[in-house]
Amino acid sequence: MLRLVAMSIFGLMFLAEVGDIYGLVLTLASPETAADRFGIAAGTEVVRSSVLLIFALLVAGGALLAVVGLLARLPLLFHRSALACAVGYLAYGLFQVADGALQVRAGIVVVAGLIYIMLGGIAYAMHRSTRSV
Repeated sequence: MLRLVAMSIFGLMFLAEVGDIYGLVLTLASPETAADRFGIAAGTEVVRSSVLLIFALLVAGGALLAVVGLLARLPLLFHRSALACAVGYLAYGLFQVADGALQVRAGIVVVAGLIYIMLGGIAYAMHRSTRSV
């Protein structure tokens, strides 16, 4: 039962990050709009979105491989991938909190960062609690 729950959670994490990656790619294609919204330079928005894209790719890759590890019953693949997903979420969230508080000064970005940190905690908990795959 826990295996099915873990597959569902990591599957949803993967799908959510694919949407995030899509949005970040669109932002990188035209950074001026996001830069104007946050009151920062377009070059700064490119750097900011690029860093977020790297974290999102780490999270999506980890979540996808965690699902593959669960489906194939490969415990090592699952645990390493789930840990990569958790670390990616933690890094993404900490970056968002710092960025929202210090650079773009937007509370919604800070809240999003806190949500990412919580998702990282969930991914880590699944990594720890799913002993056998």
